[in-house]
Amino acid sequence: MIRALFPGSFDPFTIGHLDIAERAAAQVGELVVGVGANPAKNPMFTVEQRVAMASDALAHLGNVRVVALQGATMDAARGLGAALIVKGVRGADDAAHEAVQAAFNLEAGGIDTWWIPTRPALSHVSSSAVRELFRLGKDAHRYVPPAISRFMTDNRGGS
Repeated sequence: MIRALFPGSFDPFTIGHLDIAERAAAQVGELVVGVGANPAKNPMFTVEQRVAMASDALAHLGNVRVVALQGATMDAARGLGAALIVKGVRGADDAAHEAVQAAFNLEAGGIDTWWIPTRPALSHVSSSAVRELFRLGKDAHRYVPPAISRFMTDNRGGS
């Protein structure tokens, strides 16, 4: 059974993330969605809230679990017994950034990265855009799964 780690800050978990998770889960024995804290970002929701949101959005997938990550992604992948790191790639900018990370994870950690291209219809969806729309009081709900839309509405104002 192949276990893969799909890491991210998921602040919030979008329909783009959901699509990547569903496609990855269809190809592996177990997909672990790892919610991490990126020190370079100012999160709208706590790690615990993001784990809960992603868990709700992915509850229909029997081979997926959601965990909080701490530390380096490659260390988390090894600790979880993951053979692969899954990354969604929206375009050339994402690919350039992810290529550096993938090389580092392979060289330093022995973990391969599986890039899944974002569907063209979802290439404009990003957590940062959803957060901005939400902060401005605009409709961001079409960009997040229903469970997350409800959570965001119920928790307007963030953590």
